[in-house]
Amino acid sequence: MRRISAAELLTAEGIRTSGAPGLNLTWLQGPTTSDELDVGIVQVAAGAQTPPHVHHKGQVIVCVSGQGFVELEGERIVVNQGDVVICPAGEYHVHGASQDHSWEHLTISTGTHGGPRS
Repeated sequence: MRRISAAELLTAEGIRTSGAPGLNLTWLQGPTTSDELDVGIVQVAAGAQTPPHVHHKGQVIVCVSGQGFVELEGERIVVNQGDVVICPAGEYHVHGASQDHSWEHLTISTGTHGGPRS
């Protein structure tokens, strides 16, 4: 078991990666892309978004601050602080920040993930 306090999240010393422009990801655990939990804090600049991708065993997104969206097959839902989104296994989706607000969320997933459908 591991506890990370709210104060520690502000200065998290995980593995930092930058994905698409405007995205910054700090892994708190992982990424293992296996049956272990991968847990990270994602910071998204206003207007930025991920490329289309899939989590083969699903993903949970917990909005920490700001306003964002999750889009699946043209349906976009707005996500605000405290909201939780469950993306079932195998669903290709995009998520990002609204045009006017940055967005920070906790991502929790297991298994492999991938980019656009081939």
